[in-house]
Amino acid sequence: MAIPLLVFIGSFFVLARSSVFLVSSLTNLARILHLSEYLVAFILMSFATSVSELFIGVSSALDGVPRLSLGNILGANLLNITIVIGVSAIIARGLSVESKISRKNFWLIFFLSLLPFLLGVDGVISRADGFALLVTFFIYIWHVLEEREYFTKVINNRPATFAIVQSTVRDLAVFGAATIALLLSSWAVVWAGERIAESLSFGLVAFGALFVALGTTMPELTVGVRAALSNRGALAVGNALGSVAFNATFIVGLVSIIHPIAIRAPDQSLTLIGAFVAAFILFNLFLYRDTTISRAEGLALAGVYGAFVIVEYFLL
Repeated sequence: MAIPLLVFIGSFFVLARSSVFLVSSLTNLARILHLSEYLVAFILMSFATSVSELFIGVSSALDGVPRLSLGNILGANLLNITIVIGVSAIIARGLSVESKISRKNFWLIFFLSLLPFLLGVDGVISRADGFALLVTFFIYIWHVLEEREYFTKVINNRPATFAIVQSTVRDLAVFGAATIALLLSSWAVVWAGERIAESLSFGLVAFGALFVALGTTMPELTVGVRAALSNRGALAVGNALGSVAFNATFIVGLVSIIHPIAIRAPDQSLTLIGAFVAAFILFNLFLYRDTTISRAEGLALAGVYGAFVIVEYFLL
């Protein structure tokens, strides 16, 4: 028990830190490529900040414990809606979000987030379901790319100079090193997490949601807070919601193709889904009244996660 715990704690911090380095390097590369803020938020950053969930998913599937990845995805998606958006709004004293983006994409992402469970009503997210999720993901990407009217505001554009070229090479090196660190730490997290959960008679879904997800969501929180403090509310919210879509479709789809995921009906996933639905509806109600998530509304979103943790504590 002691060795798996030490391995989990160490790899947990390596996972979180290397994810932040990877996001930072990709952000710098986006500036060089003159990519728009909207594209960066909904596609590039969503992928970058979800790489840790992706590596955890692949590692758990190859190790025969895909339910650990399912719990991580559910927990990460809940954290994105409650803590990432909520804390960003609290720290920045409000997040301003463009209304057109909210109307066109938020409810779509809500549907995508629940799609794995709609496909798994028969008790398993099969390989065929996984293929359907991957197809849905690419349709979502196509939909985002079609929203060309938002592809105007470039994210901190930098002119091409020799110093910038040197910086780009350094960012590529950081990206490679961070990717290797993520691969190794994600394998270690899965190895240690499986043994800790077994020792404590802890469900893999609950363990992934309550503990692993805290580490894999650190990049989203870092990006969200920095974007909010820079008065880029759309980037903060777009990154969080894009990560939700990426997690629910691409990662769950890939994991279930490698190893089908059994969904046991009453387990902790029901509490997770209920908390996520409540948080997402609350989030949309806030934006329905106004295009700004206020500080008080951010506290309310964070409170949903707090309530979820309390409920889980009494259910365990």
